[in-house]
Amino acid sequence: MFKNFLFTFVIFLSVTTSAFSKVSGADSIHVQDLKEVTVNGQAIKNARASMPIQIITNKEMALLNANNVSDIAKYFSGVTIKDYGGIGGMKTVSLRGMGTQYTGVSYDGVMMSDIQSGQIDLGRFSLDNISEVSLTNGQPNDIFQSARLFSSGGILSLRTKLLDYNKDQSIAGKVVIKAGSFGLLNPSLFLTKNINEKWAFNLSADALTANGQYSFLQYYGSTDNLSEKLTRTNSDVKSLRTEMNWLYRIKEKESITFKTNFFGSERGLPGSVTFYNTYDSQQRLKDRTFFSQIHYENLISDRFQHQYFAKFNISDNHYSDRDPKYSITNGILKDHYLQKEYYLSSSFQYKLFEPMFLSLATDWFYNTLDINSNVNFKNFQYPTRHTGMANLATKYVTERLTLGANLLYTLTREQVQTGNASPNRDKLSPTANLSFKLLENKELRIRAFYKNIYRLPSFNDLYYQDMGNSNLRPENSNQYNIGFTYLDTEIPFLSEFAIMADGYYNRVTDKIIAIPRDMFHWSMTNRDKVNIKGIDISLKASVKVKNSDLLKLKSNYSYQNAKDATQGSDNFGEQIPYTPLHSGSGSLSYEHKKWEVGYNMIFSGIRWIGQTTDKTNKMDGYTIHSIFVSKNYKQWRINAEIIDLFNTQYEVVKFYPMPRRNFRITVAMNLGK
Repeated sequence: MFKNFLFTFVIFLSVTTSAFSKVSGADSIHVQDLKEVTVNGQAIKNARASMPIQIITNKEMALLNANNVSDIAKYFSGVTIKDYGGIGGMKTVSLRGMGTQYTGVSYDGVMMSDIQSGQIDLGRFSLDNISEVSLTNGQPNDIFQSARLFSSGGILSLRTKLLDYNKDQSIAGKVVIKAGSFGLLNPSLFLTKNINEKWAFNLSADALTANGQYSFLQYYGSTDNLSEKLTRTNSDVKSLRTEMNWLYRIKEKESITFKTNFFGSERGLPGSVTFYNTYDSQQRLKDRTFFSQIHYENLISDRFQHQYFAKFNISDNHYSDRDPKYSITNGILKDHYLQKEYYLSSSFQYKLFEPMFLSLATDWFYNTLDINSNVNFKNFQYPTRHTGMANLATKYVTERLTLGANLLYTLTREQVQTGNASPNRDKLSPTANLSFKLLENKELRIRAFYKNIYRLPSFNDLYYQDMGNSNLRPENSNQYNIGFTYLDTEIPFLSEFAIMADGYYNRVTDKIIAIPRDMFHWSMTNRDKVNIKGIDISLKASVKVKNSDLLKLKSNYSYQNAKDATQGSDNFGEQIPYTPLHSGSGSLSYEHKKWEVGYNMIFSGIRWIGQTTDKTNKMDGYTIHSIFVSKNYKQWRINAEIIDLFNTQYEVVKFYPMPRRNFRITVAMNLGK
C-alpha cells in the first residue's frame, strides 16, 4: 500500500515541479510593512514563517470533500486524527506524534479548553462560518498574541468570517443546505450587516441531523474469507450551533468585538465491533456548550499596540448508558459533567526600532469541574485550578532575516474539597526561531526553531475515580525543527508554486500513561519517554492551462518515527500506538469557467494499537479516494461529492469501523452584495 501512495505522491511531485508561482511575502509581525510586490496572503505567511505553518482558506475547503474541521485537518502534514467512527463520533488531532493534549485549538485568537480531558472534539466545528484553518508547529509567528497561544506544542487555528466594515449597509450572507447518505441533513445560514458607521454584526447558525446507519463488513477468522455485512447502530447525531458577532468601531484601528457562541448536540456513542459481538451500545451523550467573549484592540499607533480579551465558557455534558450491570440503579448509568472557565488576557506590542519588536502578554484563567453520578464518583474531589501565564517575546524582521525568541512563565494553584490537590507548579519555557533568505533574488529560505513546553495533567489524569493520581508531574517536551521553503517567480505559464520541507525531533519525558495496579484497577503515572523523528513535506501549485482554466495541485507527506525510549521498558524501541510511520494526502482540481471538478486522496500507513508491534496489535493502512463536481450559476453554487469512491473498509481507531462509500450534495445561495 505504501508503494501505491508513493506512486501517487511522485505523480504529484512531477507535475508540481513544472509549476512555479509569482509570490513573495511579508512576515507576520502585526504592523510590519515591507516594500515588496503585493501577492497572495496565504503564500506570504507560508514563505516567511520561521515556525512552519500550513493554511487552508475557505475557497480551498470547498475542494476537499470536507464537512467539518476534522476533515480539513486530515490534509495537513504531520497530523494524526483519531476518529471513533460514526457520524457523531469524537474526533481529535495529534501533531507530530506528541499526543492530542499538545495541540491547542484557537478560535478567533482565543484558546478553546477542556480541563477535564485536555482534548477538543473537532467534529463540533462546522465549516460554514470558517474563513481559514491553519496549523502552526510550535506557536504563532505573530508575537502580538495572548500568552496561552504560546503554551502548546502546536496550534490549530480557526478564523471565522469576521466583520469587515464598509459603507454598504445592506444585508449580505449565504444560505447552504447539505444532504447525503446515512440520513444527513445540514442546513446553515450566514448573515452580515453594517448598521451604521460605528456598528456592524454577523450571525451564523447551522443544524445537523443524521441517523448514522451505515453498513460495514465484519470479518471472522485470520484469513478474512468469512465475513458478514452489518449495519452500524447508535451512531445518530443531532446538533445545533449559533454564533453572533458585534463590532463597535470606536475610531479607525480601534474597535471592540463581542462574540457569543452556543453549541448543543445529542448523539449516540457507537460501541466497539469485535468477533461475534451482537451487543448494541446504549451509550448516549448530550452536550451543551456556551461561551461569550469580548475583545478590545487598539492599533492606532505604529509604535505601540495593545489588546485585551475576556471570556466565560461553560460546558454541560450528560452521559448515560443502559446495561444490566447497573442493577442497583435499574440498569441505567447517568453521569453529569459541568465545566466552567473564566479567562482574562492582555497583550502589548512595542516597536523598539524599525525592524525590532517586543511584546508582553499576560493571561489568567480559572477552571472548575463538577461531576454527579448515580453510580460513580461518590468521593469526587471537585477540583479547581488557577493558571497564570506571562509571555515575553521579541522579533527582528528584515527583508532577508527573521529572528524570534520568547520566554513563557506558567504557574498553577489547585484546590480540592476533599483529599490531596495536585502540587503548585511554576515553569519557564523558552523558544527561539529564525528564518533566512539564502539568495537575494530567489525566495529560498531556511528556517529553524527550538521550543520547550510542558503539558499540565488534565483533571481526569489527576482526580478520575480509582485512576487519578494527584502527584503526577507535567509532561515535558523539547521540540527541534529545521527546514526550508522555496518559491519561484520566473517560470512562465504558472500562477502559483510553493514547497516546504521540515525535519524535526521531539523528545517527551515524564509521559503520563495508565498502568495496571492489579487485575481490575489501573492508575495514572509518569513513566514513559518518547523520541519522535520525522519529516513533513508540502507541495502546492496552480497551473494556467488555457484561457482562464486553472489546474490546482496539492500534496503532503509525513514520516513519523515515534518510539518508546523508556530504558528497561518491555516496549523500548516500539512505535507508539496509533502513529503511522507514513501518511499523506493529495488533491487535484480543474476549474473551467463556472465548472470545477476534483479528486482528493488520504493515505495512512500501518499503525499499532498496543505498545508492541506484534501481529495482534497491527492495523492495516488505508487509502481513501473521493471526487466532486461543482457548478456556479449567478448567486448559486451546486456541489456533488462521492466520499470513499472505492468503498474501502477501514478503521481509524481499532474496532470502530468508518463509513464506507457515501454521497453528499450541497446547494448554496449567496445573499445581497
